[in-house]
Amino acid sequence: MQHLLRKQIISIALLLLANLSVNAQKNEVFQPDHDDMPYYLGISLGYGMNSLNFERSAFFNNQTTNVANRITTSNSGNLNLGLSGTLKLTNHLLLRANPMLLIGGSKKMGFSAPNNLYVNVADSLDIPSTIITLPLALKLQSDRYTAMGYKSIMRHYVFGGGKADFDLSSSKVSSSINGTPYKALLNGTDLGYEFGLGLSFYLKYVTISPELKFSYGVTNLKNNTGTGPESLLNNVNKINANFIYFTIHLEN
Repeated sequence: MQHLLRKQIISIALLLLANLSVNAQKNEVFQPDHDDMPYYLGISLGYGMNSLNFERSAFFNNQTTNVANRITTSNSGNLNLGLSGTLKLTNHLLLRANPMLLIGGSKKMGFSAPNNLYVNVADSLDIPSTIITLPLALKLQSDRYTAMGYKSIMRHYVFGGGKADFDLSSSKVSSSINGTPYKALLNGTDLGYEFGLGLSFYLKYVTISPELKFSYGVTNLKNNTGTGPESLLNNVNKINANFIYFTIHLEN
C-alpha cells in the first residue's frame, strides 16, 4: 500500500510540474475568481484498501462445536470512482458530498474450526464487494498561498464527517477454498465516520486535489443467522469494516 501511494504521489507531482511548465508566467494567479464561487462540482478517482475488524466474545478460544477458534483478516484493494459537489459556507468552511462506487474489492477472512460440521480444519473466505458509499463532510481549508514559485496556487485542507455504505454483493453466496458455500455472512448496510487531509493545486483550467482519507464503520456487519456454515461466527460479537483511500479530485 505504501509503495502504491508513493508511486501515485510522484506521478501527481510530475503531472503538476509538467502542467505548470507550459502555463503562463509565475506571477499569474490561476482561477482568481474560484474563491467567489458559491459551489463547484467535480469528479474523483482513487484507490482504497479495506479490512474487517472482529470483536471476539469472551468464549472465543473455547473448543465449541461449529464455531471458529481462530479468525484472521487481510487487506483488499478497490478502485473508487465518484462525483463531488462542494458548497461554500464561509471563506474557509465548506460542505462536501462525494458519492463513490468502490469496485474490484472483496472482504477476506481466514479461520480454523476443528470441531465444525460444515468445513475443514482450516478454511478461508473471499466475499465479493461492490460498494456505493455516500459521504457528507465539513471541509476546513486554508487561504491560498504561493508554492513552487507560483503565486496563490495552493492551499491545504482537512475534513471530517459521516457516511452510509451499501454493499451490493454482500448477500451473494461466496465459496471457500474447499468449495463450501456461505451465504449472507455480512450485512450490506453500514454507517460510519471518516476524516482526512489534502492539498489543492489551482491550475489554469482545473483544480487538482490529492487527498488521504480514513473511514471507519460503526454498524455491526455480522449477520446473526446462527445456522449452517454461518454458525462459524457465533462467538464473534461484532464485525466492522475500515477503509483507507487515496483519491484525486478534479474540480472546475
